[in-house]
Amino acid sequence: MPSTSIILLAFSLSITLQPITAISFPPPTGPYNTSLLTTSLIDHHRLDPFAPTNTSRTLMLSIFNPITPSTCSPIHSTYMNPATASFEDPRLTAFGLPDNLFETLTLRTCKPNPQTRRATEFPVVLFSPAAGTTRLFYSAMAQQVASAGYRVIMLDHPYDVDIVTFPDNSTILGLDFIDDQTPLLVEIRAKDMSFVLDQLSQASVAKKLFPGTTCGINVSKAGVFGHSLGGAAAAEAMLFDKRFAGGVNLDGSMFGDVVKKGLKRPFMLFAHAGKNITTDPTWEAIWPKLTGWKRELMLAESVHYTFSDLLDVLKVLGFGGMLPSEAVEIVGSIDGGRGLEVVTAYVTAFFDFVLKGKDAGILKRPSTAFPEVTFGLS
Repeated sequence: MPSTSIILLAFSLSITLQPITAISFPPPTGPYNTSLLTTSLIDHHRLDPFAPTNTSRTLMLSIFNPITPSTCSPIHSTYMNPATASFEDPRLTAFGLPDNLFETLTLRTCKPNPQTRRATEFPVVLFSPAAGTTRLFYSAMAQQVASAGYRVIMLDHPYDVDIVTFPDNSTILGLDFIDDQTPLLVEIRAKDMSFVLDQLSQASVAKKLFPGTTCGINVSKAGVFGHSLGGAAAAEAMLFDKRFAGGVNLDGSMFGDVVKKGLKRPFMLFAHAGKNITTDPTWEAIWPKLTGWKRELMLAESVHYTFSDLLDVLKVLGFGGMLPSEAVEIVGSIDGGRGLEVVTAYVTAFFDFVLKGKDAGILKRPSTAFPEVTFGLS
């Protein structure tokens, strides 16, 4: 664990008051509001294996922190910084939408403020995005989970996501990797996530990230989830770091040592329609080696990027019920708001069960409230 004295923190509050023309996502539906902080963390004990020069591994994080509604000072936080928005805009212009839309999107958040509740009362959950995909495309999803009473921290992994923008507005673009490098990418991501837990336990870091905190965060029992490659990295992180008590893989194939060694702690696989242990050889390989609590779920009318904000982005922009076929192939045909509701309901139920000791609820069996979800083996 790096000493506190050598940790460099660069902070950039994601708090930008928007004009009235800004387009906002609906507020999260949990019992808490949330604040949002973006920050960079530098691991001076580890060189970035993908950087062109000897450079310490530097991560960008988005931190959603639960805020009691009575103490919330409402603001609109930018969904995407200008540099990333400019880079990502072609994703929507390909659907026939106007340019510069990502810069107008906002999240309804609260100004960070010192909380009276002890920091340890909110479990920590880390999120890792798909390869080639900025963490920012999962912000609405992460905020919804945080509103249930979790400190949700999204990571960008430089060089294997499409773009990372740092507080000084410098950027790192993603590289092209070959399939044989995938296990290495998963390993690096797992180390990134362990490093973040290390830093949260440091009082000097926690005080800056969470107003009102006077000591390090208790990360002895944390959660981890991810989409696609991020889901594989979540499992790999659990294999090598026992502080991760449970994890969720959203629609990702499995890679790394965890496929051979398995896990004894709770793990959930949640996939698009048609993806299961009979169609994904990596799921078939790991399934018998998941010897703890486990679930396999499938979501109807979904595809790979249903497990992100993209479908909800299109709905918020008023493009929801009119999706051309090329868009449906990318984001699925399930209603945008409903897709986010279903995915986050099961992710939250999982962490409620694993981290808060609540009843497994909708994870026990198919639910009439969520007929879109099919259970596989258990």
